[in-house]
Amino acid sequence: MQFLQGDCLERMKEIPDGSVDMWMTSPPYAKQRDYNGAESSDYVEFIAPIIKEASRTLNCKGSIFINIKEHCKNGQRDLYVFKMIIHFVEVLNLHFVDEFIWKKTNPFPTGAKTRLKDGYERVLHFTKSKVYNFYPKNVLVKSESKWLESEKKRANKGEHNVTNGSGMNMSKRIATDLVRPSNVITGSTSNNSTSHPAVYPVYLPEFFITLASDENMTVGDMFMGSGTTGVACVNTGRNFIGIEKDPSYFIQAKVRVLRHIEII
Repeated sequence: MQFLQGDCLERMKEIPDGSVDMWMTSPPYAKQRDYNGAESSDYVEFIAPIIKEASRTLNCKGSIFINIKEHCKNGQRDLYVFKMIIHFVEVLNLHFVDEFIWKKTNPFPTGAKTRLKDGYERVLHFTKSKVYNFYPKNVLVKSESKWLESEKKRANKGEHNVTNGSGMNMSKRIATDLVRPSNVITGSTSNNSTSHPAVYPVYLPEFFITLASDENMTVGDMFMGSGTTGVACVNTGRNFIGIEKDPSYFIQAKVRVLRHIEII
């Protein structure tokens, strides 16, 4: 475990090239929460150098996962997250692999009468190359297909032509009890008692850490916050590098992660 207190852009310079297998973080949203963020108009300028430095430390098969969602402004969604994605791809030359949805089972009601509850956030997946560490076998779930048993009994294991226009090649399809999960992760928001204003639940980073890294690999969080990513690393047997600018949050996060090691 490595804990670095200070500005993440500066502290990441101490990390050797290619030594990190994955970054999992939830950066400050654009001035929606009162901690170390930036205005939406300046957000790309704020976050891009940080992600560029993170990319330098990443090995060639590494991933960066970012939990973020834009707010509403003047009656419409702000565009800063979309601008950020485009910048990462067109300027930083990262690959935008996928967009995952964190579906909240207990979303807070919004005060706006013209909007429904904001029941989800995004987790964006970026990589340095088209070939990256990916372990879907680590996150398999029980199949909920009502056709599972009949498909398992078929001699060709479910091989058939698709007529719904999807163009899917089903020739190598195998019907099994365990299948890959969808890119929607469902669960409640964190109920962890902490003074940090934005804490995501441990199961969220655990899912992505398990999906995109293996045991004893190194996972970093440049916005460590309350230390949730570090706790997830302890639970999954990964090495952790946590960086936090705020001295108070840094101490809380470090103590939380180290205490969790003792519990485990």
